Amino acid sequence: MRDVAQVAGVSLKTVSRVVNAEDGVSDDLVARVAEAVQSLRYRPDERARNLRQSDSRPASIGFAMVDVGNPFFSAILRGLEEVAGQRGCLVLSGSSDGDPARQDQLIETFISRRVGGLVVVPSGDRLGPIAAEILHGTPVVFVDCEPLEHHSDIVRTDHLGGAIEVTKHLIRHGHREIGFLGDDPIVFSAALRLEGFRQTMAEAGIAVHEDWVLTGHFTPSEWRGRVRSWLHGLDQRPTAIVTAQNYVTIGAVQALHELGLHRTTAVAGFDDFELSDVVEPGITVIPQQPRELGRRAGELLFERLAGSIAPPVREILSSPIIERGSGEIEGPERH
Repeated sequence: MRDVAQVAGVSLKTVSRVVNAEDGVSDDLVARVAEAVQSLRYRPDERARNLRQSDSRPASIGFAMVDVGNPFFSAILRGLEEVAGQRGCLVLSGSSDGDPARQDQLIETFISRRVGGLVVVPSGDRLGPIAAEILHGTPVVFVDCEPLEHHSDIVRTDHLGGAIEVTKHLIRHGHREIGFLGDDPIVFSAALRLEGFRQTMAEAGIAVHEDWVLTGHFTPSEWRGRVRSWLHGLDQRPTAIVTAQNYVTIGAVQALHELGLHRTTAVAGFDDFELSDVVEPGITVIPQQPRELGRRAGELLFERLAGSIAPPVREILSSPIIERGSGEIEGPERH
């Protein structure tokens, strides 16, 4: 700003008033400052500007997710954008692909861009530069997953309760031979969903066949091939399957259709996905509320940016099961 003032031949105060669109500056001075700004390619330091704003509105916030290609995470982003947009704020986003090193890189990039706060779907328990930013006072909200050590707000789905509900649903429909397909248990949400399945089976007095439990981090097409191979290799197949993630469900349903098992093998999934009500039978799911997760994360973040010093908030969202047909295929005990 000093350089702009020198080139324009005006005071530093005049430059400040022009940049901040204050009244009382003549058109001639505005034109001279604008010309100097253009010639010097001046850009305001948004973080410094934020520190001086009485309402602490940032120009941007950062969102580190796992995979923007997954509709679940893109819906979270959309909800976050809705809240930020209402406050004239941009959302800078990027995918970590579940890689902690990539996550660190994203966070460092966001901080270098002077974001006002962070919304993070953490990849693992190691927080890296996120922990340093929390100590420095940067507002951080965690979504979907819950790090072991944190002192920040959290908004996530009821992973344990949802898995319990879909497993109970299959048991109520006469199934005892139940398999489980899910994401890698190293992921916080995946571990809770597997725990919910095991807990419900134990409480019902049903043994878990370990060769009917398949986990890993794969695309829908990879799950399609793995489920086909898995079912082909079994001497005895489960009569029902809990699919504990949207990509898992998509791949499993495709495999069951290819093998002609979609009308005899019950499926109850965790998380909804597009066209799940179009296939025959429709897919029974416990839906998550990703857009609402994004909205709530944004609201909590902007409350912190506005100066809230309330204790960390931990919100867990749940939804009722949606029955579409696949989870209502009757098991042997109901025939």
